[in-house]
Amino acid sequence: MTRFDGYGALVTGAGQGIGAAVARRLAEEGARVLVTDRDPERARRVADDIRADGGLAHSHPCDVTDAAAVRSAVDRAAEAFGGLDVLVNNAYACHRDPARFEEWEEAPWYEDFEVTLHGAARCARAALPLLAAAGGRGAIVSVGSVNAEQHFGEHAYSAAKAGLASLTRTLAVESAPRGVRVNLVEPDTGDPRGVGGGQE
Repeated sequence: MTRFDGYGALVTGAGQGIGAAVARRLAEEGARVLVTDRDPERARRVADDIRADGGLAHSHPCDVTDAAAVRSAVDRAAEAFGGLDVLVNNAYACHRDPARFEEWEEAPWYEDFEVTLHGAARCARAALPLLAAAGGRGAIVSVGSVNAEQHFGEHAYSAAKAGLASLTRTLAVESAPRGVRVNLVEPDTGDPRGVGGGQE
């Protein structure tokens, strides 16, 4: 028996990079995985690869900035798996800094927050009722960044990841009595584009 036999997992931003690697690893460990991405073709390819390797996977388009799309993805997971045990918040947006902070335009600044922080909050909000019904094995894992702790530039992305870390702490305290664990992992890559998997 592998570690996640019988678990149902939903991974956002899973069409490439870290998200795709997480989806593949969960499947290798026995989980049934819903691969979601804003690009449905990327999500489909990853799910196809997982199935070709003997895993169990479905794909579903999901733009985490769209509450209806998030709801649709969570509903698809519930339909496919009979519930949901694991949510992996991986989708992000990261725009390069302008030469000076005061040159930031609102649209790219807010997109980094809308995808990276608000998208994770939307997914958690939609998934929590199912995770709380998972018999104590419900879990939310959000992909953070060392950018939240150190200076690597990318003002908006870094601030959004710091917000995600704070959200994780508050959700962990609130969700523990419901049997849902909430954690953050911070891959040390230095450059989020180096690993892909975002929703740029």
